Amino acid sequence: MDHGLAFALGCLRNPRRVGAIAPASRALAQAVCEEALRGAPRVLIEVGAGTGAITRRLATAAQALDRFVVYELDADFAGLLRIAFPEVEVLNHCASRVDRLAIGADVPVTLVSSLPLLSMPAHEARLCIDAMLALVSRQPDSRLVQYTYASPHLRPFDSIPPGWRWRRAASVWANLPPATVWTLERAPHSLNNGIH
Repeated sequence: MDHGLAFALGCLRNPRRVGAIAPASRALAQAVCEEALRGAPRVLIEVGAGTGAITRRLATAAQALDRFVVYELDADFAGLLRIAFPEVEVLNHCASRVDRLAIGADVPVTLVSSLPLLSMPAHEARLCIDAMLALVSRQPDSRLVQYTYASPHLRPFDSIPPGWRWRRAASVWANLPPATVWTLERAPHSLNNGIH
């Protein structure tokens, strides 16, 4: 199935879970990829991959990584992703299960979230946020990259752990709608003081 058609059908099935009016642009995918690979993670995880607009760009750079895992709740989207990216580990699971992924204790992870957290039902968004925070908090030198379509000053979510901060990584105007790429990472003073 054509990815554009699959995206449109996904919007019709559940618009709050898709959360956008068009797939991510190449410019947004590039900005997310550049931010995700800054810091040289060994494991890359994408949650809420949809039809794979971001996945496609990440997959081209993932060959140097130990592992690239994609979570997608929609079974039709997950099937498309498995066909399009046979080298990627695609899991047809909710992002609220991402903290259960078996990863070595000392392995840095970059988690890329394509979840529409601001449009999802609040209780579902909270479950996903808690799982993502649990994962990046337990893995050393790990980060969360999230893009939003809201105001460029509105962070993706509040209630972050002490010693962590949001950093606005990029503004992408060549996207429908324009997007902001954010990174949740440990604040420099926390790293210096050994606060985790």
